[in-house]
Amino acid sequence: MGLGRYGTFTGGIDLPEEKNATLAARIRPCEPPERLRVPLATGSGPPAEPCVAVGESVRASQRIATACNGGVDVFAPLGGRVAAFGWIATARGERFVESPAVELTDLRPPPETPETPERVFDWSSAEPDELARRIADGALVTHRPRPVPLARWLAGARRRRCRTLVANVVEHEPYVTADHRVLAEFGPEVIEGLAILAKAIGSAEVVLAVDRRRTGFYAGSIDAAERFGVARIALPHKYPIGADTILAKVLTRRETPPGAETTSVGTAILDAATCRAVFRWVCHGLRAIARVVTVAGARAGEARNLLVPFGADCHSLGDFGDAMVLHGGPMAGLACPAEAVVTPATAAVLALEASPRPVPTACIRCGWCTDHCPARLNVSALNDAFELSLVDDARRGGAAACVRCGVCSYVCPARLPLMYRVQQLKRWILAAASDPDSETP
Repeated sequence: MGLGRYGTFTGGIDLPEEKNATLAARIRPCEPPERLRVPLATGSGPPAEPCVAVGESVRASQRIATACNGGVDVFAPLGGRVAAFGWIATARGERFVESPAVELTDLRPPPETPETPERVFDWSSAEPDELARRIADGALVTHRPRPVPLARWLAGARRRRCRTLVANVVEHEPYVTADHRVLAEFGPEVIEGLAILAKAIGSAEVVLAVDRRRTGFYAGSIDAAERFGVARIALPHKYPIGADTILAKVLTRRETPPGAETTSVGTAILDAATCRAVFRWVCHGLRAIARVVTVAGARAGEARNLLVPFGADCHSLGDFGDAMVLHGGPMAGLACPAEAVVTPATAAVLALEASPRPVPTACIRCGWCTDHCPARLNVSALNDAFELSLVDDARRGGAAACVRCGVCSYVCPARLPLMYRVQQLKRWILAAASDPDSETP
């Protein structure tokens, strides 16, 4: 795996890894859950409409809800019985949101899949439009912190003629190794899924981006990468190099406008788990009904990488007691509510020592937040805008460019929750743009 002379970015920090416990921990199935509460809205858009009734028996991969207005159909991760309909919490970007759910009990073990499943579709001879339709039929959702229907993501990348497609396996947050293990154990499948997406989009440049300290794990990907013309790029570690806009700038030197997605500058970015899900559906007709989740942290007991069906309770993945449980990494993760369940957005569930929330003090104008901001924002000025509710000042100050990495909060000696304040400014800016007459905040 080669290391070229690529751009870098100003700001950022070096973080302790805390990954040793799971870097070599092979993926294994989680303990059979007592129930699944399968969310009907895992991405943006309206929830799907249930097409099953309480008491009905369902089999694994059976459709249990039908998509509405641009959403995706929902399928049972395991066979079982429909016990109830209710509400659960699903992570979506910077917050948890409520989602209706189908509760399944009396769960049956997943059906065995042959070690080498039969191929049911020859994507190499398919036209891009046919490939896009095939992917849409899979009702796939991106395995990102803010999941969206993959068909919608793909349509946007095709519409913008993204000439560069990147599989982002940098995985820059401490503890988290889920995508790393997916690439280490299923590298050829990840690479072929990436090639399928590249053909559907029409991308001429296809890149696998990884942390250069991990290249020894990915020897199994070399032949597939060479066969499908995927460039293998090993990047130096620096947080948050894995943020989409930062990674796009490092690899392509294209600056994403504030608040825009990298597709606006011709660069489409996905993760290893989504690429593998594409391969399994397109080539073998196997639906994505589970994902790999890193369970780690000082209070997690044995650190593991688990294959967890969607809808499993996050708190059921370990005996966490009174630990602080986070959904995602420690820098940008979310406090995990009791009703949180595993969705495509769940890369990690961390159990850490609970500690008192630090008491913020007044800003001392040290400038560390600005010096280390990878988006080159004047974070101190944005904090002033937050405290004084100056939404126009925040907009002019580029708050929309925040990548939600948490570096500003991490380095602040006054313990100010700067990242959350900038995220609130972004919400106020969006609200003001959608309703200019509103009294925001």
